This record gives sequence, structure tokens and C-alpha cells, in this order.
Amino acid sequence: MTELSAPTLDAIEQFLHLNFNGKKVPTPYFNNRRAGSRGALRVSVGKGTVKDIKEELKIMSLREKVDLRELNEEIITRFIVDHRLGIDCSGLVYYILDAELKAQNKKPLKKYLSFPHAKNPLRKLLTRLRPAENCNVKTLIHDANSLTIETKDIQPGDMIILMHAGPRKDYNHVMLVEKIENNIIHYVHSFQYPEDGQYNHGVRKETIVITDNTKPIAKQQWNCAEMNHYKDSAEHISIHRLKALS
Repeated sequence: MTELSAPTLDAIEQFLHLNFNGKKVPTPYFNNRRAGSRGALRVSVGKGTVKDIKEELKIMSLREKVDLRELNEEIITRFIVDHRLGIDCSGLVYYILDAELKAQNKKPLKKYLSFPHAKNPLRKLLTRLRPAENCNVKTLIHDANSLTIETKDIQPGDMIILMHAGPRKDYNHVMLVEKIENNIIHYVHSFQYPEDGQYNHGVRKETIVITDNTKPIAKQQWNCAEMNHYKDSAEHISIHRLKALS
């Protein structure tokens, strides 16, 4: 079995189980495409750290005189979602990769990332000042930042990418490989399936069985029925490895 480092696994665990005095809930999915909050704090656009999210929730709960310690897990989740907090897919992957780089005694992710899609001077400045907020799927898979990997070479820390997916072919998605055990890829991602409804979405783990490592990742056995269906809607699926981890 191969897996990410212990500090990185701990970072994943914190997103999987936001801890409020022993009550744990998954970090909900939140994407800034529909938030209308360009220029807002990163916690408001699906790019906040666990600390950011918990601190913002504390501020909101004090403002509304709500004691989160007295709420059960279901109500805590509703409170988070109703206040438009959470993490999107690339935000989650950003912090996991950042944790893995640091665990390997390398520089933070922001020191390695390039933002080729930022063309004008203002956008370039914003990418330097706010790298997490400006990092999306296209940034992660750009040739300046990552390499394309074949199924037979996949390893923990690699990204599984779905491009132009969904009913309107307008959604890109990234998932991160946590470990590989007995030809089973364990990955983590933040997502909202149609079946999730309003509140049952967020950071989760799923698996893919490698049935033939000579074939593309799309041809393997995807064990989550919802993701398998979503995968079939994508125009392009690939595996990428951050150059800094190569």
C-alpha cells in the first residue's frame, strides 16, 4: 500500500470531519461560480482553510446568538450550508497538495504554481496575493504546473481530472488520490451530486478499481454510481501529477 504522508492525511481528516466540540460534520461543498463574490474573502468563495471556515462560523454564530455546541450534527451542517460556507474541489486539492509539499520539506504550493491564464497585470497581481482563491482546475492541470500520467503510473498525490462534464458540459472537476491498495485507488474530493439534495454534500472519499492498468482511468471500475454517471458525461478524463511532486 502507498499513501500520502501522515500530516497530509490529517489535513484530509480535518476537512472530512469539521470538529465542533466533539461533533463532527463533513465540510460542505461550496463553489464560487454561483456566489457572485469575486474579491471576497477566500472563506466566502469556497477556498477557505478549515481554520478559516471554523472562525467564520464562530463569528456568524455569535452574531446570531447561536451556540453551535448545543446543536446536533444535522443542524450544524444546515447552519454551515445556509451561511454559504464550504470548500470547492480545487480549493480542497490546493490545501491537500500544500500539506503534502510541506510534509516533504518542500516550499508551499503557492511558490510552485504558475497562473498562465492570468493575462492582464491586475489578474497577475491577484494570483500572487491570493493564490488559493485564484487556483482552479485549469490552473492545476496546465502544462506549467503538472504532468499527464498513465494509469499504470498513478500514485498518491496525483489528480484525477474531469473536464467539460455535467448536463451543460460546463463543469471541471478535480479529485486527489489519497492511497492505492491492492489495485484500488482511494480518492478524496468535494462535490455535490444531484442526489445529495440541499445539505448532504461535501468532502468525501470514493474508490476506483484498476481492472487493466494499460487502459485509461476512464475505463477502470468506478465504484461510486453517482460519480460513474458523472464521469460518463465528461468530454475528457485524465490523471495529472504536480510537477513539484514529480
